[in-house]
Amino acid sequence: MPNFWAKPGSYCLIARNGWAWNMKEVAEQMRAPLRVLHLEDNSWDAELIKAELDGGNVPCSITQICSEKEFEAALTRGGFDIILSDSQLPGFETFKALSRSREVCPAVPFIFVSGTSSPAIKANAFFRGAAGFIQKDELPKLVPVLNQLFIWNDSGGTILPPEIGIPVVAQCQEFRCLAYLDQSGKWRDFARSHELPEVIDWDPL
Repeated sequence: MPNFWAKPGSYCLIARNGWAWNMKEVAEQMRAPLRVLHLEDNSWDAELIKAELDGGNVPCSITQICSEKEFEAALTRGGFDIILSDSQLPGFETFKALSRSREVCPAVPFIFVSGTSSPAIKANAFFRGAAGFIQKDELPKLVPVLNQLFIWNDSGGTILPPEIGIPVVAQCQEFRCLAYLDQSGKWRDFARSHELPEVIDWDPL
């Protein structure tokens, strides 16, 4: 059973991997922070990113690692909701980390938080399946990206995002519509692919 939060009082069935769960019951049983696997060798940068998440009221539990061996061990253990990674680590090709995460845990979003501004590296990251690419001098963009990937409730929890490209019923502030989540983590209208305003909840079809 996945680790996620539902909105207080909400009730719907979510089908995933052949199972269905009552979100109200799950909300009562599974209340935990967002579990983050963070690939970063610079302790100062790691602290800045944690401070950004704390400042954005994102409850999280962060496991920081900086080597391929540690990453493989973490993938084997599992239990993470999202992976954040620098684009360059000494002795470890982070694009390989992205590829491995797509193989082992394709449902877990992988976001680069990078010191580089290279358009080629950014384009390559999205091409290989990254859910986001944020420069370290633009950290205020991190929480909005997470808000696109995960739906936050008033108690500080999350529910898992839908699978990329799969149509669902999205609830915006003033309307509901058929929508999907694209590769970059943005919500789009299913009919015209227009980007949607803030999505606060979603239901499967």
